Amino acid sequence: MVSNMLRLVLCLLVLNSLHLTSSAQRCKEYHFPAHKVYDNCKDLPRLSSFLHWTYSEATGNLDIAFRHTEIASNRWVAWAINPKNNTNNAMIGAQALVAIPQSNGNAKVYTSSITSYDINLKNRSNIIYDYIGLISTYQNSEVVIYATLTLPIGTKSLVHLWQDGPLVASVPQKHELDYAHLHSKEVLHLV
Repeated sequence: MVSNMLRLVLCLLVLNSLHLTSSAQRCKEYHFPAHKVYDNCKDLPRLSSFLHWTYSEATGNLDIAFRHTEIASNRWVAWAINPKNNTNNAMIGAQALVAIPQSNGNAKVYTSSITSYDINLKNRSNIIYDYIGLISTYQNSEVVIYATLTLPIGTKSLVHLWQDGPLVASVPQKHELDYAHLHSKEVLHLV
C-alpha cells in the first residue's frame, strides 16, 4: 500500500515537472525559423511574452521579434514603443505593431498610432518610425511580430509596451483592465 502510494506521488511529481519544463519557455531557448538569430532577448514579466532584438546605435536600426505565447485565435496582439519614454502614460502616443491571428496560420499585421485610451486598433494608421519587414505569424497558439524600425540615432533605451485583447468579428476590442494588462510596460535598455 505504501509503495503504491509512493509510486503515485513520484509519478505525479515527474508529470508535474515535465509540464513546468514545457510551459516555462525562456527566450534564450527559442529557435527561430531559418536560423534567424538576435543579439538580445528578454522574458517579459507579463502576458506570456518575449522580446528578441538586435540594435545598432550607430544607425538606429532596431530589428525585433516580439513573441506572445498561449494566445487564442480570437485575440489580437500588439507591441509598441512610447516615443515620449513615459511609463506612467505609456499607452498614449504609443506607436504599435498590431497582429490579428487568422485561421490559416498567418496573422494580419499593421501599424497603429494610439492617441487616446479610447483605443481603436481596427483603424490602421502611420507610426512615426520608419520600418521595413513588418510580418507576423500565428502557429501553435503563438503570435510572432517581426519588424525592423529606425529609431533616432544614439537611442540607448525606450519605453515599450505589449498587449493582447479580444476580437469580435475580427475587430480588436479594448484589452482587459487587470494588473497584468495594465502593467505590461517597462523601460527597455537597448545597449
